[in-house]
Amino acid sequence: MFKVSEFSKLSQVPAKTLRFYDQIELLKPAYTDQQSGYRYYKSEQLLDLHRILAFKELGFTLEQIKQLLKDNVSTVEMRGMLRLKQAELHSLIQSEMERLRRIEVRLVQIERQSDGLSPYEVVVKKVEPLLVATLKETTSRASIPELFEEIDEYLKWNNLPLPVTHMVMWHGCPECESNIDLEIACPIPRKLQDTARFRTVELPGLTVAAVTHISRPDVDTPVSIDLGSWIEENGYQISPEMPSREVYLSTEEGDKLRYVTESQMPILRAGCM
Repeated sequence: MFKVSEFSKLSQVPAKTLRFYDQIELLKPAYTDQQSGYRYYKSEQLLDLHRILAFKELGFTLEQIKQLLKDNVSTVEMRGMLRLKQAELHSLIQSEMERLRRIEVRLVQIERQSDGLSPYEVVVKKVEPLLVATLKETTSRASIPELFEEIDEYLKWNNLPLPVTHMVMWHGCPECESNIDLEIACPIPRKLQDTARFRTVELPGLTVAAVTHISRPDVDTPVSIDLGSWIEENGYQISPEMPSREVYLSTEEGDKLRYVTESQMPILRAGCM
């Protein structure tokens, strides 16, 4: 058997915590010397301790854990509970990472304006009608790289080469975090068979205010202030009928997530609505 100090080293749980667990009868030592008061633990009690720690990670109180140990929850049940917690934490981490990236973009926008840096160059261009394969989804921006992969697989299945560009069209609620109505599109040379997920459409021609910059598809674009200022100053207004677009032209060398990107805002001359 092991003294409490030895058992603490084995389990990496402080001896003070082990003594407390003994006091509340959550984890009693295997043997207590009545004369010296020394506590001794057996190696098999490490499993009980790990079960206690696992239940704590799941958010149970110590009183609830005592009852769960009495109920002798099976390993299968424990595994299921931990898997659910793991998925919950993974989702939370992903959500917080998205929030962090959005904050970083906001900071870049604010700092560029406050530091008086030169704005991104905005150009007016005509976009010709384009035949595309599309995939509509209500999701978060973080899922866009996966949607790129999904539409690539669809094109490969139709014996088409991988697209040179990917496009995202923003249909609604860009600030809704996980509920953005967006559409992934890729140019194609011919009409394909529609499926439950994919369809072929011809995008109409339009006039856009466009900015070329480096961005990640899973992070908000940093050019909205420059686009808005340019549209306002040059007598245009945003077309209410057409979604804005981001066209991902090519990846930066050595970085699969950073793209040379063209942000396109459909515009009309003021008073043309």
